[in-house]
Amino acid sequence: MSDGISLSDEFMNQLFEAVIAHDKAAESDMTLGLQYLAAVIGYWSASYPGSDNDRDELLNHLSAFSKHVGDQQAAAIKQAESQSPQASAPQQSAPAGKSVATDDPAMGVWKPE
Repeated sequence: MSDGISLSDEFMNQLFEAVIAHDKAAESDMTLGLQYLAAVIGYWSASYPGSDNDRDELLNHLSAFSKHVGDQQAAAIKQAESQSPQASAPQQSAPAGKSVATDDPAMGVWKPE
């Protein structure tokens, strides 16, 4: 049993490489890659052993957790850049835009701004 999750650059790279192996466009479109990862959570959550309300609560929790991890990582990146701007690796940034709803609520289309 896990004592908690552990994220490493190696794990994150392997995970994103799996997405890119499935859809090469994710290599140059970080938002597309993130949409794949979010879709995986939705796909797997469909089998969550509980009520629909339990699953919705879990998805809300995971959304908040994702934001927390993102905020924490962004702060770590900024701190590393401020300590050694030359040594920090450039981070791929998500393009500006918005997700537009479609007829299928499980799908969205990313529109650049």
